[in-house]
Amino acid sequence: MGVVTGLILYQVRQTLVEQIINRAESQAASLASNSVEEMIKQLSQTPAPAGSVAGEDISLPLMQFAKDAMKEGTGSAIRIIPSGLPPWEEQILQNGYVVYDWVQKHLWINDNTAINGDMEYVKIVDKTGKEMADNNIRNVEEHTIFQYPAGTRPLADESTLTQSFEMNGNTFYDIAAPILNTAEGHKDKIGEVHIGMNQNTITHVVRYVAVAIIVTTLGILAIGIIIVAVFVTVMIKPIKLLARGVTAIAAGNFDQKINISRGDELGDLTDAFNDMAKSLREKEVIKGAFSKYVTKNVMDRILEHPDGLKLGGEKRVITIFFSDIRGFTPMSEVLTAEEVVHLLNEYFTAMTTIIFKYEGTIDKFMGDAIMAVYGAPIEMSDHAERAVLAAVEMSEKMKELQAKWKMEGKREVNIGIGINTGEVVVGNIGSNERMEYTSIGDNVNLTQRLESVAEKGQILISAATYERVKHKINARMLDPIKVKGKVDKVLAYSVEGLKA
Repeated sequence: MGVVTGLILYQVRQTLVEQIINRAESQAASLASNSVEEMIKQLSQTPAPAGSVAGEDISLPLMQFAKDAMKEGTGSAIRIIPSGLPPWEEQILQNGYVVYDWVQKHLWINDNTAINGDMEYVKIVDKTGKEMADNNIRNVEEHTIFQYPAGTRPLADESTLTQSFEMNGNTFYDIAAPILNTAEGHKDKIGEVHIGMNQNTITHVVRYVAVAIIVTTLGILAIGIIIVAVFVTVMIKPIKLLARGVTAIAAGNFDQKINISRGDELGDLTDAFNDMAKSLREKEVIKGAFSKYVTKNVMDRILEHPDGLKLGGEKRVITIFFSDIRGFTPMSEVLTAEEVVHLLNEYFTAMTTIIFKYEGTIDKFMGDAIMAVYGAPIEMSDHAERAVLAAVEMSEKMKELQAKWKMEGKREVNIGIGINTGEVVVGNIGSNERMEYTSIGDNVNLTQRLESVAEKGQILISAATYERVKHKINARMLDPIKVKGKVDKVLAYSVEGLKA
């Protein structure tokens, strides 16, 4: 409504400006035409001698012309209710003016420009600029020279010239028309007519239209509020039930069902709500299961494709990660159960955070060992880099934990890490009653073998992984390693750190 009001008021203002200027140009041209004979007569007279009575050389006809023009413009802002209207339309207009007067009194205090005329001045000057007639007679008595308003130029050969100028923060218009002596075939300019127009009429009409639009809008709004209030009162019960249900769901309680049987839109909304609650319950189950294994981004992708949670797998090239605490079994024999659980929880929490940071998926915890994969279930082109970067950060984190445990008087532990990249089978494996998302294949076994031969604090990666990350890391090639289950020895690299 504000935009519409602005556009309407802009159009009204532009139309009124055009109308006022057109009217003023016609007045100026008419006044110039009527002033020719008297102007010639006045210019042909001998100027009054110095010391003569003030006003002796004033042309009364020219002054009357200026006065009549000024009088015509002054009444232009008077309100007129058209005749012949039906009584109800006439009453609406009268009430509109009453409202406008109230607004004018309280919102535009001490602003009288909206009720005065739009004629600011009428001046008839000779070709030297001396004022021959003016609505202010002192200017004529004192032979004042007409000063063009700032920012305007003198009249040249135009039939009329309209120019706008600013004064005291308001916009005015100077409309000039030449007084031409066409006697004996000549066309000499012997003077000019200047009419100054303000925007009082424009302000009056624009404000009236603005008030009318605002009052109309408020009236429509009030009627709408009444209708909505009645409608809400009738429909309040099912809406309250829906509101309570939505509040419960927002609080995490998805066991919501609204038993309302209706054949209208509220019935459709209730059915949609029940379907939504059911869907949220199902998604919450999925989220609860996967939030312990995958990052939020991976979980969101899985939720977008819930059909993927079924038995089956696919071959995919991924990077597999294994880590294991060295000497855990002897250590657990000398620690209490509470100490073992506390140490493992602190260790797993720190390592899981890093794995998730690089968007890995935890396949499983096996005692004190962690198996994670990068590149499944969400494909990623840099899965090898992510796995190695996570391993380096985990190694650094272990140093922090070791220092902390040492200060606490606890045993220090260390880990060995193995990483391999290759094709495996990934998917949901198990039964309809119990399944898990995992990876199987020879490359998974190779990764576990690399981890088993890694020394304390060492990160061993296969040749396949090294080829994908060698631009990022410093690594030392080891002698071929004999691992269980492999006839040939395996080439491996020990990660020394990241390249600068």
